[in-house]
Amino acid sequence: MKKLHFTFAMFSVLILVLLLSCSSSGNKMLGLWKVSDVKTQFDETRVNPQTLLQVVELEKQTMLKFVDDTTLNIIMGEKTFKSFWNLDETSGKLTYSFEDSPLSTYDLGVYKDGSIVAESTTAVGTIVVTYQKTK
Repeated sequence: MKKLHFTFAMFSVLILVLLLSCSSSGNKMLGLWKVSDVKTQFDETRVNPQTLLQVVELEKQTMLKFVDDTTLNIIMGEKTFKSFWNLDETSGKLTYSFEDSPLSTYDLGVYKDGSIVAESTTAVGTIVVTYQKTK
């Protein structure tokens, strides 16, 4: 009977260690992230309102699929781009690089409070896209 209790206790400890190791900080990113909000601030004298609406609609179609601890699929409409991602735990900064040019890294955004916020600045204005993880 003591052997059974000891075996059960060791099994429980092993399961606990396994669960804790699986809940690494990177795992919070895994899954599909969809656009929840798009905000723009553009100089309306330099941008056609129809063009601005098209940009917003295009951004709303973009999805991020964090496949594992290194692989990110960026889905834009019918196209999927495979890339590799990294999260700086201290700053929350997310970066990515494409598989055909792994030495060139790009800023994806900042992870904060369960959201990814990506801000892009152009010569004519700024666009801020917020992503939320789908359930």
